[in-house]
Amino acid sequence: MSEEITTTEAIAEAADPAADATEAATEPEVAPDKAELDRIRAALAKANKEAERLRLREKEREDAQLSEIEKAQRDAAEATQELAKLRAASLRQSVALETGLPAKWVARLHGDDEETLRADALEILADLNKPRTPAPDASQGPRTNALSEDDQLYESIYGKG
Repeated sequence: MSEEITTTEAIAEAADPAADATEAATEPEVAPDKAELDRIRAALAKANKEAERLRLREKEREDAQLSEIEKAQRDAAEATQELAKLRAASLRQSVALETGLPAKWVARLHGDDEETLRADALEILADLNKPRTPAPDASQGPRTNALSEDDQLYESIYGKG
């Protein structure tokens, strides 16, 4: 970390025009020779590369942490959804058990709370326990015509005979 601060300070000093202006004001303006400019440029380029490398390393570390956080958030959301599903299924089962609803009808219960589920279970039970009126059986009871359908068709075409 101290290397980073030192590198950053060196970059700031090299690139700070205000520092150059104060130095120029105190010293007579002397143009640095070509060798000195090349050395400063090389040092600045090296410091820029080091700073970029450090920025990339820090970004990778933050990305790794961020993806772990996002992964943990996703897992927590999935676990919360699964917990809600299990609680709802458990509540449906307990209401069905209390009301005497057959197991195959539990999945048909609808509602978000116990009261709604209980009301729905009681409605289903009422429908299941309704006495059913049997459908009339045409083969039983008084017959108005003892002829089969084929005979009736023959008589309608050719008449009684």
